[in-house]
Amino acid sequence: MFHYFVETLPHFLAYFAAAVALAIGFLLLYVMITPHREFSLIREGNSAAAAQLTGTFLGFTIPVAVVIGNSVSIPDMLLWGAVAALVQLIVFFVIARLIFKSISDRITERCVASGIFVGGMGLGIGILQAACMVP
Repeated sequence: MFHYFVETLPHFLAYFAAAVALAIGFLLLYVMITPHREFSLIREGNSAAAAQLTGTFLGFTIPVAVVIGNSVSIPDMLLWGAVAALVQLIVFFVIARLIFKSISDRITERCVASGIFVGGMGLGIGILQAACMVP
């Protein structure tokens, strides 16, 4: 058993490092694309921004976790992770540009309902994505 652990530990570390890098890249890209500044708002105690970013991040990481369990290689995982990121960006675009054009302002104004809505939509779409990413 210990031999198996030692043998597979490098694979775990490689996948984990790639997944963390992908998650950091997604967060940085997401907060650059959204019109409001989530990290600044969260530092100021804005619960709406925290709910929005947390839900979106979970909506990204759940599909990535499923993909890690089913991928054949790290490049395969990274490609499907990029798909998960793109879908989350599209979710925000559809909500903020097509459905509720003022939702970003509402999050900035601390409207928790708006943050929960955006985060919840991201989480829900992420769960659906995860189910679809299983071979």
